[in-house]
Amino acid sequence: MRKKIGISLLVVAVIGMISVTEISTTTVAESHEISGEDLPASLKYDSNHPDVIYVKDCGVFEKVDSSLIDFGEEEVVVYDIQKVTYKTNVIVAYDATYIKKSEWE
Repeated sequence: MRKKIGISLLVVAVIGMISVTEISTTTVAESHEISGEDLPASLKYDSNHPDVIYVKDCGVFEKVDSSLIDFGEEEVVVYDIQKVTYKTNVIVAYDATYIKKSEWE
């Protein structure tokens, strides 16, 4: 009888230890080769100078030729995208000029 109790306790202890023991795993991330080549000039220009700027709750601004713009006193001009408000009419940023074309929808 004592043998059966001893074997039963041993089996319970082994089963208990198996469920508590965690298996350590190692995750290996895939590596990708990064090209050292630069973007073509046309793509680099486009990525640095968007044609349209969408500012939530303030409006949609389209890039225009800055030589065609004559700023009046009523124009609200902003030189920092972070300072745009719903009253802003013109944004000068990214080496370009943007005019408000429509309200935010």
